[in-house]
Amino acid sequence: MSDGRTASATLAGAGDAWFQALVDLSPDTIFVICDGYHVFANARGLRLLGARTITDLQDRPAIEFMHPDYRDPGAARMRSLTADGEPLQYVEEKLVRLDGGVVDIEAAGTPLEFQGRPAALIVAREITARKRAEAELAAAQQRFQAAFRNAPTGMAILDATGSVTETNPALEALLAEPADAIVGRPYWQWVDVTDRQLARAGFHALAAGSIDSSRGDLRFRRCDGTDAWVHVRLGALADSGSYVAHLSDVTAAKAAEQELTQQARMDPLTELPNRATLLEHLARALDKRVSDVAVLFLDLDGFKQINDGYGHAAGDELLRSMGRRLRGAIRSEDFVGRLGGDEFVAILTGPDCERRAQGLTTRIRDVVRQPVALAVGEVSVDVSVGVAVGTGTAYDAKGLLAAADGAMYRTKTARHAAALAHQNG
Repeated sequence: MSDGRTASATLAGAGDAWFQALVDLSPDTIFVICDGYHVFANARGLRLLGARTITDLQDRPAIEFMHPDYRDPGAARMRSLTADGEPLQYVEEKLVRLDGGVVDIEAAGTPLEFQGRPAALIVAREITARKRAEAELAAAQQRFQAAFRNAPTGMAILDATGSVTETNPALEALLAEPADAIVGRPYWQWVDVTDRQLARAGFHALAAGSIDSSRGDLRFRRCDGTDAWVHVRLGALADSGSYVAHLSDVTAAKAAEQELTQQARMDPLTELPNRATLLEHLARALDKRVSDVAVLFLDLDGFKQINDGYGHAAGDELLRSMGRRLRGAIRSEDFVGRLGGDEFVAILTGPDCERRAQGLTTRIRDVVRQPVALAVGEVSVDVSVGVAVGTGTAYDAKGLLAAADGAMYRTKTARHAAALAHQNG
């Protein structure tokens, strides 16, 4: 046979042009192999092997177009087709083109007669792109699994209900649980009850498609009874119906953050709340608007003389001692802070705060007047106290503080005047 057209005519019968068109337009590759050689190939088959006509394929046996790794089983299948008449179910094979390129195919076959001799009809479909995609997917999955298993942070695969289906060693260490105790349970099982609803809501919003990802810091309670702050990031695994959770232990970072926040809000010398915290507390108290708030403005009398006479170290030591005394003089629900220098402020709230402010004034004067043992010796100071009482309807924080400052200044002035009068008396 000289070319594909002659073979088609022989197969279908002379003049069957419709059969020729059907075969040539087939989306599948069609070959006929007889006596070990290609005797027919449709247009797609010729293109698959890089040939222009059937003649280009007939200078070597058909088996030589198979990749060496597939030749022995391919030869056995061809004998079964032609000698035993056994149809060939679809199998995957590799072919080598005339230009040396390798293509993947999926092929099936059936026995037939060609010009009175046993032959095989092979129908094939190129699957090179599919095999490449499968290989790339397998490689990507291997890379993901390697990254998943060896990740330094905890990772879990979650199903549509939020339950863990797979976990890595880092997560086992984080939760202090073995894998078999983690798998099958929702990840928020370890979230502290305070944050559990937040964790559950974040996952359900992700699963519903309302958000693309979910993240946040949550408090975890581990099985060994210890607590941890954990940063959780959730995202969907594309087209899988599963989700990936990244869990990082941020306990140390949280502690450092809280310490920095505490330092920013506290006076480093006396360890009392500083001016900014004091004003914030007073503003919150006044926000209630109808509730009385009492502010006691305290100014140490005699501090400057000690600070100038004995030095700043002695002055700092005295301020630290005063901070401890003032903290001990107030009730736990009341507030005392250092405004700056030798000025302190106490804040009382509640319907009887004005009455309590008067009693606290006396108590503060008593504790402040007690001698203080410093490294340089024993010293004593006094304190001037000014009291202002109001509500949020009449004052803002700075306004009420200024009113108490004014009252303190009047008290101090009156005391100095009284002291001078006594000296001159």
